[in-house]
Order: sequence, then structure tokens, then C-alpha cells
Amino acid sequence: MEQSVYIFGQMAVKSYDDYFTQYGLPFLPILEKFNGKLLAATKNGRTLEGDAFGNWTVLMQFPSKEMAYGFVTSKEYAPLMELRVNELTDGAHAVLIPAEITPIEKLS
Repeated sequence: MEQSVYIFGQMAVKSYDDYFTQYGLPFLPILEKFNGKLLAATKNGRTLEGDAFGNWTVLMQFPSKEMAYGFVTSKEYAPLMELRVNELTDGAHAVLIPAEITPIEKLS
């Protein structure tokens, strides 16, 4: 069975109205095409440790690493990613997280 993965992202959105209409609305059908689920999306994320980044936080789930990479590198998502990176935000940070718990003994 494939292992699901998560993508955790933070970004500095310039205008929520522009971001939602130009990026958010067309984003969801593409996400669904790759069996992705938007688990959380908020401007009310709270940094518990370290430096805060941006004003928008998202958490997505995919059924496999291949589906997540397929989404991020798809021709459908490419124009939206370009729009987000070059016009709608002032930077972003994204992390792919496997749905696994690494035993402590394997860390040393």
C-alpha cells in the first residue's frame, strides 16, 4: 500500500482577494485531479517556535509521493504556480512530509 504524504506550506500573500480569485478557485480542481485534499488553509496560523513566515498557511494530503510530485510538476498547475510565485505572493516555504513516524533508534 502506498504511503500518504502531506505538503505543509506558508506564504506571504499580497492580497487575499486576488489570491483567492486568481489562484485559490482554479487550484482546487487541479488538486482534486491528483487525489489531493486541502486539510487546512488559514491566515490564523500561529507560530509556536522559530521565526514566523508569511500570512497564509496550508496543509494538503496526497495518497502517495508520486501524486504529490505529479501535482506540483503538472502542466495544469504550472501557470498557477508561476502566478503565485511571481505576482500573488512575496515568497513561500513548502515541505513534503511522509506520513511516517521514524523510530528514535533510527535517528542516531
